[in-house]
Amino acid sequence: MSLASPSLSLFVGLRYWRARKDTRFVSFITLFSVLGIALGVAALIIVSSVMNGLEGRLKGKILGAVPQLVIEAGEGDLNRFEPLLSGDPRIRGAVPMLTSEAMVQRGNELGGVQLLGVDPEREAPLSAVSSHMIYGSLTDLSPGQFNIILGSQLARQLSLLPGDKVRVMTAQGARYTPMGRVPAQRQFTVVGVFELGSDIDKGLALVNLEDAGRLLRQSPDLRLYLNDAFDAPMLSEELALKAQSQLGETVAITDWREQYGQLFSAVKMEKRMMSLLLGLIIAVAAFNIVSALVMMVTDKTADVAILKTLGLSRRQVMGIFSVQGMSSAVLGTLVGLSVGLLLANHLQPVLSLLGIWLLPPGQPLPVIIDPTQVASVVGGAVLLSFLATLYPAWRASQVNPAEILRYE
Repeated sequence: MSLASPSLSLFVGLRYWRARKDTRFVSFITLFSVLGIALGVAALIIVSSVMNGLEGRLKGKILGAVPQLVIEAGEGDLNRFEPLLSGDPRIRGAVPMLTSEAMVQRGNELGGVQLLGVDPEREAPLSAVSSHMIYGSLTDLSPGQFNIILGSQLARQLSLLPGDKVRVMTAQGARYTPMGRVPAQRQFTVVGVFELGSDIDKGLALVNLEDAGRLLRQSPDLRLYLNDAFDAPMLSEELALKAQSQLGETVAITDWREQYGQLFSAVKMEKRMMSLLLGLIIAVAAFNIVSALVMMVTDKTADVAILKTLGLSRRQVMGIFSVQGMSSAVLGTLVGLSVGLLLANHLQPVLSLLGIWLLPPGQPLPVIIDPTQVASVVGGAVLLSFLATLYPAWRASQVNPAEILRYE
């Protein structure tokens, strides 16, 4: 093989990486660097996939039930917003809605809820509530019957069963009497209970849109269902600009961030901090690569001097030790990738076998593997490892053959 051959650095680097009979301590450090990178990559993939799953579950069970984006229509016709919404692939559906903060009372027990007035026929195909009913259905919310559907936690708190009566009170639609301002209130009949497995189960109540209009004495707003609830912030700004330019009016638009923005911001921050902490494992393993390569350079100084005497360039010398360090990094990354994907795809069976339930029994741990995220973990591990090889490789390229071979 010619000294000018670009594959010479690869050949010599792999040869040094495989032949370590006389450098057992260096081999020991290299082994730990491989295991460290594998552990860091696997842990990052598993933890990020679980965090994605938990975030996805929260998004589906909370943001699938509460209003994701609401256009406050005022007294105007809702159909005037149709040109703003048509053809937008981010919008899954638009339905009329009334909402208010309310109290639900039975005897001496009270519970605070977000009261939603909905059109059952149009709401059923879109809302997450319709697919999580314990009993009853959205279509039981017949107009004029003053029926109500509650979450399971609130129903248990108030000891409610189908057919029971509850009093709904709200400050919106309050009436003024000789005794002062009296909240709007009405008796409703419980016709259904839903269970989403989140805090929504104790803080959401649904009634028919017409019944809510009579109680609140308001006109309905327009509720938008989105394919991805996280598109709401950008979409609300776009719709406000369109309404100004196309309809010539300023509309008030609210989204889910008013109620649940802090929750999802905390989840996102937790994901970032977990990634940072687990990334430190890979960083420590990369430092092990630096240590192993520095000792290898010291051990192979005479070899490097001879190769440089034969005409090997500094770039080729750097390539030899970069290949040697990257061989450990790539091996550790591939092992970590394989183990991480395998465990992430079978995490719940493994935890069940060990008798570990991180969620209440019966609720499997959600896992969503994001290929882009996995690629960034792998790419980051390889890049960090490559940067770790630069100093030892540069130090090897600075060997002076005359000084080293003077006493050989």
